[in-house]
Amino acid sequence: MSLGARLFVFFVYLLLGLSFLAVPAVLVWEFGLDRAMDFATFDSHLFLFFPTLGLVALAAFYLPSCAFVDMYWRHVTLGPIRFLVGLAVLAAAAVHIASGLAANPHRSVWDIEPATLAADKSQPAGCGGEARPCERIALIDGIANLREVSQRRLGVREFYRACQAEPLIEPDAAEEARRFCFASTPLSATPRLSNDTECCQAQRRYQTAIDTYYQDPTQQSITGRVHKLLLPGKVFFLFILLAISVMLTFRHSGVKRHYPDRVSRIELCVLVGAAAMIFFPLMSQGYVQSADALFGVQQKGGFRSIVTMMSFLFGAWAMLLLLFSFRQHDQDLELAAKLAGVAASTIAVFKYDILVSIIVRYIGSGADEFSVLLLAALALIAVIVLLSPLARRIAVGSDTAA
Repeated sequence: MSLGARLFVFFVYLLLGLSFLAVPAVLVWEFGLDRAMDFATFDSHLFLFFPTLGLVALAAFYLPSCAFVDMYWRHVTLGPIRFLVGLAVLAAAAVHIASGLAANPHRSVWDIEPATLAADKSQPAGCGGEARPCERIALIDGIANLREVSQRRLGVREFYRACQAEPLIEPDAAEEARRFCFASTPLSATPRLSNDTECCQAQRRYQTAIDTYYQDPTQQSITGRVHKLLLPGKVFFLFILLAISVMLTFRHSGVKRHYPDRVSRIELCVLVGAAAMIFFPLMSQGYVQSADALFGVQQKGGFRSIVTMMSFLFGAWAMLLLLFSFRQHDQDLELAAKLAGVAASTIAVFKYDILVSIIVRYIGSGADEFSVLLLAALALIAVIVLLSPLARRIAVGSDTAA
């Protein structure tokens, strides 16, 4: 495997890794640690996944990527041209999709600069009691309340509101449960509970207030601008992993022929990377659950509109990786099938929505400082083991780990 291929991949992945760390670092610098935790846990698919499990995936796919680049550059007909054209297509697609996501008119609270958020108050002034409910709560309080409630419960799906009338079913007011509304009610021991109509109106006002502030460029946060600038890199990273998985699957014989002494380690790295990446769709679904509880299920568009399809694509992507990893090990296919059956049965028993609720509680909007630090520590250990031959020898207990 050539030094040039390894240096090229290292340089590209280093830039991606730095971009993964840059956005949460700016978030903490701009808003302070306590407020940044509220925002980071709410958008955990952005602020927690990429600087932890995203780095693990980068480290895991480093060797497979080097093999992919080296093989195309040295062993594939017209490989350099095909490689560069493919890379350009992926980069252009990443910029296009990132531009579409960034153009979403509905923004997050952290897109607004700290001074504006500090000055924002619940409306009308002095509201919050039973006698005078709020039309919408202060933006900061809505996010903080969601995190506090998420830490007490397993998910927040029970706070969803039916904001669109069902034309085929007659509404029954007697069956409508009054619930706490994050967008309108201060959190207390005995908070005022709202019906769906009241909360849906408050949710629309809450989102409208964010969008109105964002329309003034002077009230946009630095974090939001940095995120928008670096978003194409995150999309490009996902495309790169998909491309590597496809090519390693369909060019498995070439990998085995040209890099026979590295095939076992490439397979292990691919499986570790897949295990890390599977949390991205789960944390994205956790974000959608939290966002639906705060902003309302009627709020569509942007990233939330593609999460379901993205989860399906990640499932297909994982199957490609399993195909690459086990196709040459006939004796392992039965074990792999059994493990897949156990995993599928487990998901069926616990249900996908409960799994997402667990994600919300521990690495989503309900995450506390301990779970965030634990996630970061485990990710750091994984990156060190993946990239350091000495660490691999210690972890595996064999000289073959190098």
